[in-house]
Amino acid sequence: MMEQAIITIQTRDDVYVPLSAEGISLEFCRAGAPGKLTFSAVKDSVSSFHEGDNVVLQVGANVLFSGFVFTKRRQFGRVITVTAYDQIRYLKNRDTLAYEGTTASDLVRLIAGEWGLPCGEIEETGYMIPGRVESGRPLLDMIQTALDLTAEQSGHLFALYDEAGSLRLTHVENMALDTLIHEGSIANFDYSSSIDRGSCSAVRLYRTEGAQGETVFHEARRESLLRRWGMLRHFGRLEEEADGTATAEALLRLFGRKTRHLRIVAAVGDRRVRGGSMLPVELYLGDIAVAEFLMVERVVHRFSEGGHTMDLVLVGGEFVD
Repeated sequence: MMEQAIITIQTRDDVYVPLSAEGISLEFCRAGAPGKLTFSAVKDSVSSFHEGDNVVLQVGANVLFSGFVFTKRRQFGRVITVTAYDQIRYLKNRDTLAYEGTTASDLVRLIAGEWGLPCGEIEETGYMIPGRVESGRPLLDMIQTALDLTAEQSGHLFALYDEAGSLRLTHVENMALDTLIHEGSIANFDYSSSIDRGSCSAVRLYRTEGAQGETVFHEARRESLLRRWGMLRHFGRLEEEADGTATAEALLRLFGRKTRHLRIVAAVGDRRVRGGSMLPVELYLGDIAVAEFLMVERVVHRFSEGGHTMDLVLVGGEFVD
C-alpha cells in the first residue's frame, strides 16, 4: 500500500495540515527552474497561511519538498490554489559578479553563502574556469553558465537541485536509479521525430577578414541529406580565431540528423526521481527501439487518492528536449 502524501504548512508559530481539495503536483527540472509544488486547500476556520510561509511535502518518512508559498489563488467557494517553490527560486535574483580561477562547485558555495542558502553535498566539478564577469544576470544563470562551461571542457554533467531545504550539486552519473521505464509501467508515451527544429543538410558560416573588411564564407554540405530533406541550411557567424572549415563540419555533424522527443505519460511513480535522474528505458517507439539509460529533463509527480504517477521528459542519445 502506498504511503500517503502529506503537506504541512508552518505559519508564524503554528504548523498544520491543510485539507486538500484535489491532487498534488510536484515538478522538478534538470536546469533553469526551482522545484515547484502545486496543491489546492480548502479554507476553514482553523487554517490561515501567508505568502512566504514554509511548506513541506512528505511521503512516509521522506521529505520530497521543502519550500515557500509564493502564490495563492481563489475563486468562488473556499478553495485556495497554492504554488510554492523551493529555495532555488531565490537564485532568480539578479546580481553582478566577477570571478577567475573558480570551479562551478566553488561558485555555488560562494553564491549560496552570500545569499544565506543552506547547502548539502556539493560535488567537486574539477574544471577551473579562467575568469568571467557576470553583469546584472540571474544567479541561477551564472551557475548554469559555469556548469555548461564545465560540461564543454570536461564532458561531465552536473545537476543543481534542492533536497529537503538544502542545495546539492551532483554528477548525473551518480543519480542513476533502477526504475525501469517500459510498456507495462506507463499509461502512454508521446514520441516525435522531426527535421523542423534545427536539423540541417548544409552549413554556411561567415566572418569579416582583412583591412578591407572582406566577407569570407565557409561551407559544409551532405548530398545525401540534401536529396532527402532539401536545402535546410544553418547560417551563422564565425569567431575570429575559429577554423572555418572544421567548425562548419562539426556543426553539420551536430545538426545533420533528425531530432527526437520523448515524453512519458503517467509512469508508475517513484519519489526519488527528479531532474537529472538517469533511468533505464526499454520501449519500442515504432521506428526505433530504445534500450538505454536516459536522463530526466523534467518530471511532474502527481499524488492523489488513486496513487502516485509521474510524467517525464527524457533526453540523451538521439533524444533532445
